[in-house]
Amino acid sequence: MDQPNRMSLLLPVAFALLWASSYATARIGLNDISPVLFVTIRFAIAALVIFSIVALTGRDKFPALSHWPPLLVGGALVHGLTLAPAHIALITVNAAPLALVHAFHPVLTAALAVPLLNEKFTPRQWAGMVLGLAGVVLAFPFATTQWSVIALVSLSLAALTGGTLFLKRFAPFVAPFPATAVQLCGGAIISAIGVGLFETPQVSWTGSLVFVMSWNIVMVSIGAMVIYSLMLARGQAGRAASAFFVVPGSAAVMAWVLLDQTLGPLALGGLTLASFGVWLVWKQAD
Repeated sequence: MDQPNRMSLLLPVAFALLWASSYATARIGLNDISPVLFVTIRFAIAALVIFSIVALTGRDKFPALSHWPPLLVGGALVHGLTLAPAHIALITVNAAPLALVHAFHPVLTAALAVPLLNEKFTPRQWAGMVLGLAGVVLAFPFATTQWSVIALVSLSLAALTGGTLFLKRFAPFVAPFPATAVQLCGGAIISAIGVGLFETPQVSWTGSLVFVMSWNIVMVSIGAMVIYSLMLARGQAGRAASAFFVVPGSAAVMAWVLLDQTLGPLALGGLTLASFGVWLVWKQAD
């Protein structure tokens, strides 16, 4: 297997595993910190770390000032308005079902990228998207979830999809590492506004909170999002987004191991459909 093909396989797998880990670890952290404050601190520290690395190493250049506005807006969507509502929802929704709702993201991204970005999907790829969507609908417990929580998760989903398309359209050629730092600043700003408007911030700095905060900063906010930026730079927005189909199954396994959260036969069937859907999409991406 040549290097480009190897990278096309490794990038989505690495991203999916890292992103999936954030659901279970965040749920652990929410025992000791209010949800929007959690993501605000996470984004702010992650942005500071990346800016420091860029400044000290000099390997990447900071984005030109003209690129900052779209990166800040995209970051406010992909980071802030995606994860702040999701963390609020995590208080009452298990990790795997929330990951399943986020699996709607590639379906919406692919559908909207065709008219907005002139991208093309083959019939097999569209079939994969449909199967992924069916898996999400089958597995998410809509009947037992409050409408307020569904609204929060829907806002998270819309922000993730809109942010992906926005960044692909207006900031496609910015170096991924420093671009991620600017995006995290956007996420931190909108999350801090959310804390001021909607939350009574609370925090108790336990050992478990320090660990999960560190994990989410280094491995997810920095590592996973740099990988995601690389996928956007190397391929189509819909194909990059299809990596999210792998996330629910990974999140379910991690939630089972770390939180003792289990899924019934219907949910497991939905996960299977979603996984098969991503295989169909990525088979065409090679």
